[in-house]
Amino acid sequence: MSKKNQNTKINEITSNLKENPPTIIGGYKRQGWAVKALEKTSNADLEIEKGGLVTAKAILEAKDGTFYPAFLSINTKQKGQIVDAFFLSENDDQFDLIPLQIAQEFIGKDSSDLMPFRYKTLEKIEGDQFQVNWPDFS
Repeated sequence: MSKKNQNTKINEITSNLKENPPTIIGGYKRQGWAVKALEKTSNADLEIEKGGLVTAKAILEAKDGTFYPAFLSINTKQKGQIVDAFFLSENDDQFDLIPLQIAQEFIGKDSSDLMPFRYKTLEKIEGDQFQVNWPDFS
């Protein structure tokens, strides 16, 4: 997808979400609540994708010290670099995944309170050299 098409798609999604704003799950004062939210999803802790990508359940620690359950797309061929982050939003009987760049608009905090975030995946990822402190936050 070209950069122009990608930006058009993001703008379309953002516009649709503005009409029906999602409630982003998180902002917890304790990381255990973020873990409980992740446990409610039917996804595995790690899902191996094509091309060395891994989708992993993770806990994000915002700059303001609050915690968010999330899914991270991590590239193991690039030593564990984060490709994308997705926040959870409840929608009826399911969870929606909202990309980071869109979710920031609906979190209800200034992005300087959220970014930069630290993270930890629920399971260790083989080849991830960025999580040097695992199982603690990196």
